[in-house]
Amino acid sequence: MRCLKSKAFKGVFAISAVFFSISAAIADGWNPFTRAPNRDSIEFTRHNLTLSYNVQAGGAGNAMDLFRNQYVEICVYCHTPHGANSQIDAPIWNRTINTAEYQIYDKPRTLNRPIGQPGPNSLTCLTCHDGTISIDSIINMPGSGFYNRAQETAMNSTFLDQWGQSGRTGPVGLHYRMGPTQDAGFCTLCHNTDSSQTAMSSFTVFVIGTDLRNDHPIGIQYPEGPYGKEIGVDFFEPYKGFSNASGSDMWFHDRNGNTYPDKNEPRMYNTGENYEVECASCHDPHGVPINGPDSQFIPSFLRVSNGNVNTGEGNPSGLCLTCHVK
Repeated sequence: MRCLKSKAFKGVFAISAVFFSISAAIADGWNPFTRAPNRDSIEFTRHNLTLSYNVQAGGAGNAMDLFRNQYVEICVYCHTPHGANSQIDAPIWNRTINTAEYQIYDKPRTLNRPIGQPGPNSLTCLTCHDGTISIDSIINMPGSGFYNRAQETAMNSTFLDQWGQSGRTGPVGLHYRMGPTQDAGFCTLCHNTDSSQTAMSSFTVFVIGTDLRNDHPIGIQYPEGPYGKEIGVDFFEPYKGFSNASGSDMWFHDRNGNTYPDKNEPRMYNTGENYEVECASCHDPHGVPINGPDSQFIPSFLRVSNGNVNTGEGNPSGLCLTCHVK
């Protein structure tokens, strides 16, 4: 079942001009155009969909108020304390999910490990990044009277329009998704590779789409058996003793030896088909400090830094080499 698309809008070129007049991009902290410092908390990263950092930095106002509901609350774009999505095994998940099947990786892979559809720890990310669902498409909006259980698996623009129609800040019909660029009204209509002259970052690389054949294998099973560079095989052995209320459902690379899956440690999730690599294996959506508390977050929300491509500092391919013996 494919989620419904947002309604098209009139006067797209006039509205787009508002974007092009903005003097600062809305992106991660390593981008020279950004106003987000990319540190301290999710509030100061592009995953803050209220974009409060843009206002705090003295920007030209919140242009995104034209294209998505301004819920004010940062966390509500993904989480809700009540009425969470019952169709996905994710913590108090508030977003609409795409229930259609994805095209999975089909190229040769190390040890030819089995691969299936994305699990919950990927589907949560894909609710924005596959470009099929509006970034404000949630089940339970703040306040009373803004709940729609049908939003669990199908985006309903009429429901989302109620926010703006009630006098709150939000558009009617212009609920943006991340992509693709050829469809008017999507984020990448303005945030594309041709927008560098207007000081707007391109988001095109972050639109993963529903075709995952050219991305890191998501849903691929991590190898079992003997590991270790000293015996010449391909993967480092993860720590397997972690257990929570539902039992042992995670392997992770215990980099500091504390037997606990810290934010900066890649992990594999057991979704019923053995332990698999998912989006959250390598990314933490809330940000991971590069050098501990009060330091800037690792770019692209990575769990392990791959080094600074501009200065050469850090560990080149550090994330990849946490799992792969190369």
